Amino acid sequence: LAPFINSFRSSHPTMSGLLLGLIYIYIVLRISRSTVRVGLYPAVTLAAIPISSVVLFGSLYSDGYAILALSALLVAEAYGRLLYCFSPSVRPHYLFSAMVAFGAMPLIDTAFVPFSLVIPFIVIVERRTLREIVLILFGLSLPSFVYCYLSWLGGANFVECFMDMWAEYMVSSHLSLAAYLTLPRLVFLGVVLFLQLLTSVVYVTMPLSINAGVRDVWRMLQLSMVVLLVSLLLLPASSPALIVAMTLLSSIMLPLLFQYASLAQSVLAFILLIVATFAPIV
Repeated sequence: LAPFINSFRSSHPTMSGLLLGLIYIYIVLRISRSTVRVGLYPAVTLAAIPISSVVLFGSLYSDGYAILALSALLVAEAYGRLLYCFSPSVRPHYLFSAMVAFGAMPLIDTAFVPFSLVIPFIVIVERRTLREIVLILFGLSLPSFVYCYLSWLGGANFVECFMDMWAEYMVSSHLSLAAYLTLPRLVFLGVVLFLQLLTSVVYVTMPLSINAGVRDVWRMLQLSMVVLLVSLLLLPASSPALIVAMTLLSSIMLPLLFQYASLAQSVLAFILLIVATFAPIV
């Protein structure tokens, strides 16, 4: 769908800008609301709102903002719903809609193919009930089936649509990634990854008053970061969308670091994050 999205952005720049603003607000609120409702941190906090706002701005600022914004929207929708699925009683509609979002990611950017397959597999291993396995597989395959079916109605071959997607995945996107990773962007990513590393250290070393379901969420978030990093570094197709997904997932976890840091350390870390965020613009 990337060519259609870029064509719409070029033909309707004003409308694209307005939609970007609405998508930006929705992503921040979607992520932040889910962290509060599942009790992701030892103490209730809304720190995910300013942190995700700053981090998302730094990762979306690019010429290809349309693809990156829609990728971030799907990631936020997937994890905003998936976070509810690790309690003893899972609401089926959250699990199904999260899997639909995962299944739609490769239609926006084929670099998400490994990510959208590995994470649902991890969820299957975690849940292991027949009903939930059926929901996961059906939700994951539904977007691709709809895309291929609509293409078939337009005269294309149904099976070739799947083959074209795989062929596009095998073509490296390192050229677009190289254009995205300017020196200021690398500084921004370095700051985010450093803070994420500190957050992971805090999670591992500190005794946290959180329940088993929330610990499953934390394990899923950190495994997701590893899958994205491996996809970015080792697999054929790499894309700025993977970096956007990594920074967005990191913004979900960073409030834990700010809770355990002192007031002066928290203020210094947030100022550093803001400076690094606006560095790509300067």
